[in-house]
Amino acid sequence: AASFVIVLVLSIPIGFLCAVYKDQWFDKLMRGLVFVTTAMPAYWVGLLLMWGIGVKLNWLPTNGNGTWRHLILPSFTVALSYISTYIRLIRNNMLENMKQDYVLYANVRGLPQKSILVKHILKNTCIVAMGMSIPQLISGTIVVENVFSWPGLGTLCISSIFNRDYPVIQTYVLLIGVLFVLFNLLFDILQTVSDPRLRKED
Repeated sequence: AASFVIVLVLSIPIGFLCAVYKDQWFDKLMRGLVFVTTAMPAYWVGLLLMWGIGVKLNWLPTNGNGTWRHLILPSFTVALSYISTYIRLIRNNMLENMKQDYVLYANVRGLPQKSILVKHILKNTCIVAMGMSIPQLISGTIVVENVFSWPGLGTLCISSIFNRDYPVIQTYVLLIGVLFVLFNLLFDILQTVSDPRLRKED
């Protein structure tokens, strides 16, 4: 949940601004950062954060789950790769939506540009971009939880693999599969409700 909040808070405004200011210095800078952070493995980022912020600066604890301070480093580590992915996805989807007919008609009607960007383009883009993020975040914790010694589903799955506890492994895989199906269905319904073009005509 904490990682999902971080992804929403950072990726939506940055992706939005990258689309609005396409090919300007902000867009080029963010695309460069996205390119770098997407290539960094989560476990390596986690180890760097532990060494820099936890060990050298002694600002945050490096393992365990005692307080909210223990949540910051693992949550940001899980969120980082998804932030990069969704910035790119939101930017590209917004640029694609800007070419659609409904945006042209909204401009012809004289709607304010801010209203078109936020209420129409960004709304449709966010539903598509965020639809699969929750199950991906849950499945993506499997490595990070072990790096930060966080007792969660990922740690349970890894220990089950080492102990050859097949029922637990099967349950974990089934849970992630069910989550993907349910959230995919949920966000397909939300997208159909929010976008009249996807509704079946009578």
